[in-house]
Amino acid sequence: MANFKTNFKINIPRTSTPYNFDYSLSHYVFQPWMVERKKLVRLYKTPNSNFLLLRVGFNKNKLDCELLSHSQIDNDDQDWIRNLVSFMFAVNEPVAEFYDEICAKDPVLKAASKEIYGAHLRRDATVFESVIGVIVAQNVFFKRIYKMLELLCRNFGEKQVFGGISYFTFPEPQVLANAKLGDIRACLVGYRDKYIKGVAEMIVKENLNLDELRNLSDVSKIREKLIELPGVGPYTADLVIAIGFSVPSFHLDLFTREVLYTFYFKGKKVSDEKLKRFVEERWGRWKHYAMLLLTTNTDDWAKELGVEFRLKSAAKKRLE
Repeated sequence: MANFKTNFKINIPRTSTPYNFDYSLSHYVFQPWMVERKKLVRLYKTPNSNFLLLRVGFNKNKLDCELLSHSQIDNDDQDWIRNLVSFMFAVNEPVAEFYDEICAKDPVLKAASKEIYGAHLRRDATVFESVIGVIVAQNVFFKRIYKMLELLCRNFGEKQVFGGISYFTFPEPQVLANAKLGDIRACLVGYRDKYIKGVAEMIVKENLNLDELRNLSDVSKIREKLIELPGVGPYTADLVIAIGFSVPSFHLDLFTREVLYTFYFKGKKVSDEKLKRFVEERWGRWKHYAMLLLTTNTDDWAKELGVEFRLKSAAKKRLE
C-alpha cells in the first residue's frame, strides 16, 4: 500500500525556552507512544476517520514533524494534528520564568532541574486517555503501567502497518464499552477492569465529551465533573488534571507528600491542608512544574542534597 507523506515544523517561542525534548524521549513514554531514532512516534485516527502516523523530532528550537498515511493527507487533518501537537508538547508554555527565576531561588528545585532542565509537561491527546491512564496507574509499579497500556492499545486500539511495523491507536470509549470484562482484565489490569469499562460505558451512554472540560478554567469544577466517573476519586481526578489539562495543579499522594515532608518540612509530617497552602503560596501558577521536578528521578537528585530518599521514581523509561 502506497504511503503519503508530509512534513511540518512548529516553532518554540523564545518565552517557552528552555525546551528539553530529550526529557520527552526518556520519561513517561506510555503506549501508544513509541520512540524510534530519537523521535516520538504515534498513530492517530483523525475526526475525519483517517489514520495518521506522527513522528516528532526536535531541531534548533523547532518540533520537526512528519506525517505518514495510506491515503491523501488533507488540510483539515494537517491543521488538526498541528494543533494537537502544539497542545500535547506545551509549545506555548512560558517556562523561562519558572526555570530561570523560581528554580534559581529554590535549592531543592535547582537540584531537581539539573538533569531535566527545560522539561515541559507533555499532555495526553484526550481527557479519556488521561482518565484510563490514571486508573491503570492506581496502586501499581510503573513497569506494570507500561505493560497494561501496551496491551490495552494492542487489544483494543485500531492497527495500521507502516514499514512492516504495527502501530495502534489508543482505544476508543465505544470499543471498551462493548468489550467483555474478561478481555479487558486479560490486559493485566486486575480489579481496574470494571472501572475502565465503566468509564467507557458512561461516556457512550450519556454521550459525554470529556475534552469539553478543557474549556473550563476552574479546577474545582473540572474535578467535580471527573469525580462523577467510575473509579475516579479526588486523587485520581487531580492527577488527570495534571496530565490532561493546561491548568496548574498539584496532587497529593504518598510520593508527593513524602517529597514535601522531606525537603520542605525537615521530615516532619504535616496536614494536607498545610501542604496545599504551602504549595499555593510558594509556587502558585507554577505548582504543576514544581510537581514535575519534585517527582522525577527524585532518588537520584536527592543525593546531591545529601538525602537518601526512600521512595523510588520510575518516571524514566529505559530505552531498549
